[in-house]
Amino acid sequence: MSLNLNPDIEARLIALAQSSGVSVEDFLRHVVEEKSEHSKALRLSPEQWTEQFEDWADSFPEAAPIPDEALSRESLYPDRW
Repeated sequence: MSLNLNPDIEARLIALAQSSGVSVEDFLRHVVEEKSEHSKALRLSPEQWTEQFEDWADSFPEAAPIPDEALSRESLYPDRW
């Protein structure tokens, strides 16, 4: 496959790939894969989306609750009291 890009876009694409430390081909592959995953998510039914979201949320480790004192105005803005 080949792409006909204007020179300015091509230069920006090369710079983005270099700053990411990958070849232009790998950079474009990643962009296309990411875009296709995004469009796949847009095609999910509400039930499928909810299930995937809950799976994602459950993937985080349990954390201790934050004490109420930590969320007080005095705690958040100690230099104002």
